[in-house]
Amino acid sequence: MKAGGTRRRSLRSSPCSPGPSHPQVVKTEQTSDETTASSVGHVDSTDGQNGGFLKKPIKKEEPEDEDYLYCEYCRSFFTNECNVHGPAVFVPDTPVPMGVTDRAVQTLPPGLEVQTSRIPDAGLGVFNNGEIIPVGVHFGPYEGDLVDKEEAMSSGYAWVIYKSKQCEEYIDAKREMHANWMRYVNCARNNDEQNLVAFQYQGGILYRSCRPIKPGQELLLSYEEKYAKDLGITFDYIYNRKCSVNGNAQTV
Repeated sequence: MKAGGTRRRSLRSSPCSPGPSHPQVVKTEQTSDETTASSVGHVDSTDGQNGGFLKKPIKKEEPEDEDYLYCEYCRSFFTNECNVHGPAVFVPDTPVPMGVTDRAVQTLPPGLEVQTSRIPDAGLGVFNNGEIIPVGVHFGPYEGDLVDKEEAMSSGYAWVIYKSKQCEEYIDAKREMHANWMRYVNCARNNDEQNLVAFQYQGGILYRSCRPIKPGQELLLSYEEKYAKDLGITFDYIYNRKCSVNGNAQTV
């Protein structure tokens, strides 16, 4: 994963416009009693209404700031579910034990593939080769090693996680055997090509689709301003390192 140039901290909470209504995709619906496993690119005929994506169970406790999700259609935050569009949609990784040599690639959900990026000099990227991924699908969390600040700021595969005003954590996916496929997702060079948003949720980093991602399209990333606002120059440096490690110029 190496991508795009540096980006200015001027993005909205979600820079993408609302997409069309959800097309048919694979989902996994989770209840308190059982989970029906499914994934992108395969339709679960037992769940015609919800399509089978994993839905986040309703939380009982008082939500913290990082417990909020965002509805791309309503352009508003919610905790349990959007009043109009229902619960959030989650796509799980393919389970792979830590320590496997090529673990990161093996964790790809069905329908996604790692191929050579279409961004010049960006190396590998992640592409959708399954069904259309609709707006509002969540991937993650991002996996890697917890490292110190100095190592994170020199990596190009790191994210910073806000804990408090005096405390941050740094997760680095440089080692493929301890990472998941999200390490290969490249940064978008501009808002027009962006289709994923990175944000912090319950102590981890998730990616959310902010535009429909068609078959053959590369998954390209930016971030949610709400996530970055408390992290200041540390976030700026780590994100710019992630996006500019190959020296690509940003387009605007």
